[in-house]
Amino acid sequence: MVKQELKDCLQENISNIKNTFHHTSDLIARKIKTDIKSSFEISIVYLDGIIDTDCIQEYVVKPLLKPFKTVEFNESLIDEMIERFIEAADVNITNQYNDLIDAIVQGNTVILINGYQKGIIVPSAKWKERSLEESLGERSPRGPVVGLTEQMKTNINLIRSSIKTPDLCVEAMEFGTISKSAVSILFIEGTVDKGILMEVRKRLKNLKVKYLLNSKVVEDALEGKPKTFFNLVRTTVRIDGVTSSLYEGRVAIIVDGIPHAIIAPTLFMEMFQSPDEFHIKMGWFTNRIIRMIAFILAVYLPGVYIAIANFHKKGLPNNVSKALITKDELMPTFWEMVFLLFFIRILFDSSFRIPKSAVILLSLIGTIVVGETAVTAKLVHPVSLIIVGITAICSYLLANRGTLAAENILRFLFMIVANFFGFSGMIIAATIQIIYMVSLKSIGVPFLSPVIPFKLEELKDIFFRSDLQTLINSKHTYTEDED
Repeated sequence: MVKQELKDCLQENISNIKNTFHHTSDLIARKIKTDIKSSFEISIVYLDGIIDTDCIQEYVVKPLLKPFKTVEFNESLIDEMIERFIEAADVNITNQYNDLIDAIVQGNTVILINGYQKGIIVPSAKWKERSLEESLGERSPRGPVVGLTEQMKTNINLIRSSIKTPDLCVEAMEFGTISKSAVSILFIEGTVDKGILMEVRKRLKNLKVKYLLNSKVVEDALEGKPKTFFNLVRTTVRIDGVTSSLYEGRVAIIVDGIPHAIIAPTLFMEMFQSPDEFHIKMGWFTNRIIRMIAFILAVYLPGVYIAIANFHKKGLPNNVSKALITKDELMPTFWEMVFLLFFIRILFDSSFRIPKSAVILLSLIGTIVVGETAVTAKLVHPVSLIIVGITAICSYLLANRGTLAAENILRFLFMIVANFFGFSGMIIAATIQIIYMVSLKSIGVPFLSPVIPFKLEELKDIFFRSDLQTLINSKHTYTEDED
C-alpha cells in the first residue's frame, strides 16, 4: 500500500476518509469547536457500534469541550491536548493516512485538527464477545474448565493469569491485504527453543492472504510443504494446554476471532495424551497404552478382517471361521466394510447438520437401518457390523487430538491392500507408513521424536505419565532438522 500523509485541511481529510469507507452510514465524524477566541476546529471520527461510546464521551469529548488553556505556539497544540485534555490511558500520534484508516477499522477513535497534518489515535474498541465458558471440545473431569474465546486480548489475559512471569512474550503480527487480522505469537523467553521460534517466525512471514477467516490457513503455513494427512501442528481450546506447551519450550499462535490456539511443534506421541492425566492419579500408566491400541484398531482392524475373509480363513478353526465369515451375504467383505463405514460417516456428519432435538431420532433410525435391517436382509454380516462399530469408537476416542483425517485415509488404504494382498501386503504397507512418518517434521522437529530418533531422557512423558515433580523440573529439548 502506498504511503500517504495527512493534509492540513480538516475538511479534505474527512472527505478522504469518507471516500475510503465508501460513505458507510456507521462512520461518524463529529465536529467540535473550542470556546476560546482563536478557536480550533476539531473532528472526532469513529465507526459506530464497535467503540465504547461512554469512554469516548467521558475521556475525550467532555475534556475537549472545556476551555483550552493559552497555548503559546500552534506547533505544540497536539502535545498540549494529549498531555492536559485527553484523559485516555494510551494515545498515539500519526501523520500517515493509512495508519489512520487501520486505526478506525480496528475500533479506535481518531481526532483531527484543522491546520495540522497529524491525527491523534485513542484506543476505544469494544467488540462484542461471549462470556467465558467451559471448554467443550476437550473436556476433563478435573483441572481448569474455562476455554479460550474468540477475542485474542481475552485469551492472552487468561494465559497471563496462569503464567505470571515477565518472561512471557507476545509478538503481534497482522495478515490480510483486504481485511487485516491480528495474530499473536506467544513464548517464554529463556524457555522457548530458539530454533523453533525462528522457524515459526519465518513461516508466518511468508504467509500472504487477502483475508484471514480461520486458523487453518495459519496451520497450513506452519506445517509447510509437502502437504500430509497427519497434523504437524495441533490446536487446543484449553488454557492449561497452552500454558503447559509454553513451559515445555514450544510456541503458541493465537488468531484473533478464533477460539483456540495453535501449538508448534506437535509430535505424534502427544496425540495419546489428555489433560486429565495431569490432574488425577487414575490411568497415569494405562490411559496412553489404551489410546495407542485404539489408534491401531482404528487403522488396521477393518483391513485385518478383510485379509482373513479373503486369504486366511483356512488357517482358523472351522467353528471360528463359520462364526466370523459366511458366504450368505449379498456383498463381499470388502464392500460390506466400505458400506458400513460410509454410512457411519454420513451419520456422524448429519449429527452436526441437523437441530439438536433431532439427533436422538437420527441415531434411532441409524440403529434400525444398520443394526437390524441390514443384518436381517443379509446385506452385511453381523461381525462386520461389530468390527465397524469398534473401529468408529476407537477413531472418535482420539478425534479431538487431530488424528481423524489420518485414521480415515490410512484405514481405507489398508483395506484396499488387504483386499488384494492379504497380510503380506499389509505388513509391507505398514513398513512404508512408518518410513513415511519418520520423514515428517513439525517445525523442523522429527514427527516421531523422541521414539525415532530415540531420546531416552524424553520418554518420561511418552508412554506413561511420570512423576509430576520430575516433569515440572525437567527441561525439554527438541531434535531439530539438520538440513
